[in-house]
Amino acid sequence: MNKGCGIVKGYTDNYERDTYGIIAFWLRNDYDHGRFFDREISHYETELARANLNNIQRLGEVWKKASTKQGDIGNLLKEAKHVTREFHRLLTYTMDKSLRCEVIISTPVSLLDHMVREAEESQRVFKLIERGAKISPSDAIIHESVFWLRQMADHLGYILHYSDVSNYDVNFQVMEMMQKFERLYMQATALQTMIRTPRKDTLPILTQFKNMIIKEAKSLEDFKLQLSDLIKRCAIATTSPPDLLEHIAREAHHLWRNLEEERIT
Repeated sequence: MNKGCGIVKGYTDNYERDTYGIIAFWLRNDYDHGRFFDREISHYETELARANLNNIQRLGEVWKKASTKQGDIGNLLKEAKHVTREFHRLLTYTMDKSLRCEVIISTPVSLLDHMVREAEESQRVFKLIERGAKISPSDAIIHESVFWLRQMADHLGYILHYSDVSNYDVNFQVMEMMQKFERLYMQATALQTMIRTPRKDTLPILTQFKNMIIKEAKSLEDFKLQLSDLIKRCAIATTSPPDLLEHIAREAHHLWRNLEEERIT
């Protein structure tokens, strides 16, 4: 893949990292997930499709409030928690149905679980905002690494899921990157148990790991945007939603920004 390919127009990684911006980031994530899921629900599943569309509408409304900084933060948080919780319930219900072969959808169970985990993480972030909690830099680095590295490895697996088998070179690159991020995730889980709480200072081994992840996440973000450009130009065979790669590139950006700032958001 051409490493000189430019960043896709319309990609938005410059959201303000204030409270409104963080709430908007998580709401947009769930809103995107709902839209992607909508494409994969069988036309036989009218009730599920209707419930999901209702969630998309509500998530979009609250996301708009957050992104335009409308209303009191306390009230906005209540709305954000409510709509995210409702979406989470629908996803977990559908995941259980899928495991029992009782629903007709083309979404892999692991992708449903991926979306469930992000909905749960948004709830944790909203609670941190509510409490005004202070997280140590070491705790933030470990938490963000453990959570997001698994998500990054998942993303690469889903790129393969949507990519046509004829994309031999791209698929090989994606597989190599997925294996790399799986190894990094295992390293993060090892550091999580090796560096015990209370984590009052940041050990050199953790700083080194953080810097490595920042570098890899930036490279992954760039790769996703290059692939997004190919998809939007119909220059690669795929069944991927046209804005999926922008969505997951935004999450890679979120990861390395959080690690640079040593915070959970």
